[in-house]
Amino acid sequence: MKALPLVALFACFSILFLAGCDANLNAIPGLPFAYDDFGTESMASDLLGPKGKDTQVVARFGSTNSTPPPGSPDVRYVGVGQAMNHLRHSVRKLSRTPENEALHQRLAATYSRLYREYSSKRDAFMSVPSASYGRGGMNRALMMPPMPPSI
Repeated sequence: MKALPLVALFACFSILFLAGCDANLNAIPGLPFAYDDFGTESMASDLLGPKGKDTQVVARFGSTNSTPPPGSPDVRYVGVGQAMNHLRHSVRKLSRTPENEALHQRLAATYSRLYREYSSKRDAFMSVPSASYGRGGMNRALMMPPMPPSI
């Protein structure tokens, strides 16, 4: 019978915590980009969804959301690592012709901005002494793998 008030208290705090997390999900800071920084609509639609009238993209270390809520500004959220992998894949598929040189440079500039953010976060993450969880510990290098500095 003593456990019932504790369970009720835990349930209330859980509900308040989850409600607070949902309201602050879009408050996670990130790097602002234009939709076109990720290539043409046919290249970027896999990652960002269809292009809207004034679509903005925010790359952050958080969840990816390619569909904006109705009635709000058209802002798409994408994970930094996921965006970097997408850009590397898009550049590999892009034929090296003079017509595509401007697009290649734009994708490379976007990757460079993302790389600076990713590498500073990874360096900080890897520099912290790890806790010892015995032999079954997680390798932190697998959580944030090294990325090439340019594409």
